[in-house]
Amino acid sequence: MFTACTTDITLNLKGTAPELVVDGVITTDTTVHIIQLKKTAGYFSNQAAEMVSGATVTLNDGLKTITLPESDSYKGVYQTPADYYGVAGRTYTLTIDNVDVNGDGIKEEYMASCPIKAVAHIDSVDVKKEWLFQTNMWAVKAWLQDPPVENNYYLIKTYRNDRLVTDSIQKWGVTNDEFFNGKYLVGETFSYFSGTEKSEKLKSGDIIELQLCGITKDYMEFIQEVQTEFWGRNPLFGGQPANIRTNIKQILPVNGTNNPHGYFAAYSMTRGKTVYDGQ
Repeated sequence: MFTACTTDITLNLKGTAPELVVDGVITTDTTVHIIQLKKTAGYFSNQAAEMVSGATVTLNDGLKTITLPESDSYKGVYQTPADYYGVAGRTYTLTIDNVDVNGDGIKEEYMASCPIKAVAHIDSVDVKKEWLFQTNMWAVKAWLQDPPVENNYYLIKTYRNDRLVTDSIQKWGVTNDEFFNGKYLVGETFSYFSGTEKSEKLKSGDIIELQLCGITKDYMEFIQEVQTEFWGRNPLFGGQPANIRTNIKQILPVNGTNNPHGYFAAYSMTRGKTVYDGQ
C-alpha cells in the first residue's frame, strides 16, 4: 500500500521558428522613447534573446510619421528623438517592416496601435507607516479627482530618492476606478513599501514619488496576465492556462504564420512627491 515507483521522462520539445517580441512605450514625458525588438528562443535555450537589427520602425500619431533610428550602442533598440512626447487624445501606430524573423527569406511587416488616455492630476501625496501582514509597511496615499463618466485604468509606479522601486513589470500596480469613478479621493492608498525588503525600508527624509499612468483596459489586462504567468496561478481557483495577449499584428505576408508577442503601449503620466517625515 505504501510502495511507489518513479520513472524518468525525457521531454522531446521540438524546436520552432523564432517569432517577433515587441516591447515599447510612448508616454507624455518629453524624453527618448524606446522600441525594443527581439526573437523568441527555444524552451531549453540559456542564451540571451537574439535582438532584431536592421528593421524599419516608424511611428504615426495621426498627424505625422517619424522613423525611429536604431541605437548605435544597442542592437534591436529603436529610439525617438529626445524632444519627442505623446499627446493625450491621439492614437499612436507603430509599424515594423524590413524584417525576416523566421528566416524563411520573406520580409514581414507588423503593426500595433494604442491611444493615449488622459490621467487625473495628483494634488498631493503622503506616506504613512502601518502595521500590516505582521510587518511594517509604508502606505503611499494620494489626493486626486478621478474623472467622471468614463472608466479609467491606472498603472502605478513608486520611486524612493529618485530610484524606481517598482522596476519590473511583476512589481507594477494596476487598478481601475470601478469603486471610485468620478469621486475626489482623499488619502487613497495606491501603493506600499514593504518592511521585508531592505531597499524599501523608509527613513525620515526620504523623497517619495508616486507616478500614475492613464492606460487602456487592454494594456492593464496584459500586465495582469504577465504577472499571473510570473507568480503562478492559484491551483484551486485559477483558470486554464492561456497565451498572454498582444496588440502586435502581422500585416505581411497576408497569410503569414509568425505569431508576434509583447505589447506596444502609449499612456499619459502624472506625478506627486513628498518627503517622508518618519511618522
